[in-house]
Amino acid sequence: MAHDFSLEFQKVSKSFIQDKKVNNVVRDISFAVKKGEFFSILGPSGCGKTTCLRMISGLETPSSGLVLMSGNVVNHIHPHKRNVHTVFQKYALFPHLNVFENVAFGLRMKKLDSKQIKSKVDRMIEMVKLNAHAYRPITQLSGGEQQRVALIRALVNEPEILLLDEPLAALDLKLREQMQQELATLQKQLGTTFIFVTHDQTEALTLSDRVGIMNHGILEQIGTPTEVYEQPASSFVAKFVGSTNVFKGKVLGDQSGNIAVETQGFGTLFCRSDRIFLKPRQSLTSSTAGTELSLMVRPEKIRLRVTAPSTTSSHSQTNGEGLDTNAPLSKPNILKGIITEKIYWGPTTHIKLQVSPDTAPLVISIANQTATKMPALKVGEKYFAVWDSSDSAVFLE
Repeated sequence: MAHDFSLEFQKVSKSFIQDKKVNNVVRDISFAVKKGEFFSILGPSGCGKTTCLRMISGLETPSSGLVLMSGNVVNHIHPHKRNVHTVFQKYALFPHLNVFENVAFGLRMKKLDSKQIKSKVDRMIEMVKLNAHAYRPITQLSGGEQQRVALIRALVNEPEILLLDEPLAALDLKLREQMQQELATLQKQLGTTFIFVTHDQTEALTLSDRVGIMNHGILEQIGTPTEVYEQPASSFVAKFVGSTNVFKGKVLGDQSGNIAVETQGFGTLFCRSDRIFLKPRQSLTSSTAGTELSLMVRPEKIRLRVTAPSTTSSHSQTNGEGLDTNAPLSKPNILKGIITEKIYWGPTTHIKLQVSPDTAPLVISIANQTATKMPALKVGEKYFAVWDSSDSAVFLE
C-alpha cells in the first residue's frame, strides 16, 4: 500500500555516554516528511541535526522511538539496505575517475548492463548541463561542477530519500546562490524527497517546502519558510531565523483586539491579538494582566520618521491582496531615539536607534531607494521608529 510519508520520526531520542555522563543529543522529537518534499533541518552547531541525519541514513540507531520510511520501521536496518543516499560538504568524488565513471559507479556496483548505465548517466549529466565535461577528470572541474557531480552520483541510483549535509558550505557566495537555484530545480524535476541539514537560515528559507528548527536536541518549530519567519513559536526561533528586536514584558490587557504589553525600558507596546504564536503546549489568555511574555518585530517592518506620527488606529493589511475587514484595528507602536550607527549594506541600510541609555538599541533595516525618495539619515539626530501592532508578534518564553 502506498504511503504518504517518505520519513517519520516518532518520539525519537538519541543519547551518548561521554565521560561517564549521559549526553542527550536528540530529545523526543516527532515529525513527518511527505514524499517529494524538500524538508530542511535548521539549527546551530551542536543542536542535534547531524545526529538526526545519521539516524536516517542508518549510521546511528535511536536510543528510543521509531524511525519509519514509507511506513516501515527501519531502526535496525543496515545503511546499505536503506534506499537513502547522502551528499556531504566534502564531495568524496573519486579523483582517478572521470565525470561519467563517478556517476556510473553505484550503477556498476548494482551490476546493471552497460546500456542501462549509459542511458541513466547521460540523462543525469544532461540535467546538470555537464555534457561537455562527461569524460573530463574530476580534478579539472570547478567547485560548483564537482558539487553537481556529487549530486547526480547520488540521484542516479534513484534513492527514496536524498540527504544533504551542508553540501554548499564550501562554495563562494555567488556560486552558492546559483547552486541553490539549481538544487531546487533538480529536486522538483525528479520529485525525490530531499532532507537538507544546514545552519544557514537563508539557504533553508530559500530552498525548503518546510523547515524544522532545532535547538539543544529539541524541535522548536516546524513550518513553511513564511511561518517560521513571520510566526515564530519561541524566542529562539525569532532570534535564530533572521534578525529581530525582542522586548520582554508583561500583559496589561486587551485594547480593542490589541494586546498591550508593558516592556522593560521601552514603555507600552502593542501586538494585534491574532499575532500570538505559541508552542503547541503553551496557552495565553490575552486579557489576563501580568502574563510574562516577549514581543518581537523584524527590523524591516519598522519605519523611521523625522516627525511624530499619528496615533490613530487603522486597519492593517494581512497579505498582499487586500485588507482583512474582520481583523481588529492596528495600533501604531512609536519609539523615539537617537541614531548611533548607520551601516550601508547595498540593498539596505542598517540603523541602530538608541531609545534609552539602559536598553539595547533598536535595529532597523531600510530599503535603499533613490536619494529623492529617501531623506539622509544622520547619526546623532533624533527620529521616530514606527510600526503597526499587526507587524509585532508575541510568544511565551
